[in-house]
Amino acid sequence: MRTQLVQGIPIAYREVGEGTPLLLIHGWQGDHRYMMADLEPVFDDEPGAGRWRRIYIDLPGHGRTPAPSWLGAQHQVISVLRDLIDALIGPTRFAVAGNSYGGYLSLALVRSLPSQLLGAALLVPDLPDEHGDRNAPAPQTLIHAPDAFADLSPDEGWIPAALVEQSPLALEQIRAHDMPSIRDADQKYLSRLNQHYLLPTALARPGAAFARPSLILTGRQDATVGYRAAWGLLDELPRATYATLDLAGHWLGRVERPGPFHTLVRDWLERMVAWEPQ
Repeated sequence: MRTQLVQGIPIAYREVGEGTPLLLIHGWQGDHRYMMADLEPVFDDEPGAGRWRRIYIDLPGHGRTPAPSWLGAQHQVISVLRDLIDALIGPTRFAVAGNSYGGYLSLALVRSLPSQLLGAALLVPDLPDEHGDRNAPAPQTLIHAPDAFADLSPDEGWIPAALVEQSPLALEQIRAHDMPSIRDADQKYLSRLNQHYLLPTALARPGAAFARPSLILTGRQDATVGYRAAWGLLDELPRATYATLDLAGHWLGRVERPGPFHTLVRDWLERMVAWEPQ
């Protein structure tokens, strides 16, 4: 891990590979660890993986990045993120991929840095409306494996109901790559930020058409952020592949439907390589 001082905050990040920068932004209560677990297998199978400099960050209040007491609104987080991009990437063109809350921040970058972005991947993106509503379906488990959860710790009791497809492997993956970051998250900071979670007005509205290769990937049974709001981005992202996968909730990735997840992310990478503005 490295750190980059931004607005007085030592932002922790990890880089893998060289070449075109690809910024990876994790979700709420997460950190770089689960993003790497989700996405590095994609690069293991990607013939052109060597051309991507993957930058996995820990947002403030997550992982190894502290959140100062003055930080507590989304416009401040975006300002910190923009300054981090300036420090780590500079004016170079780059791509961005964000998961859940990270997808929300990635959309803000699409709307504020469209000319610098080569493409964007919104992975189960959180897209609340102006009232903070998400229009998500009710939680639903379609494949049950109750015997897999006999030894849950007190802070793991939520896991079975959060899975569309229960399995020992799903629990193993969450324990290995997600629970550590959840336990490390600064809950006081998150509670403060949650009071000012919506994007600033200028970035909450759709921007000009972003005609670069994009990916919008959602879970049909995602009870956390839903999938319907993402459909509304297609006019703004005219070169987006949009997919809503059955048997997938908010754990779409290495936990649920890893095969199509890897295929679609790899396709997005290939489309960016095939069409790179000169």
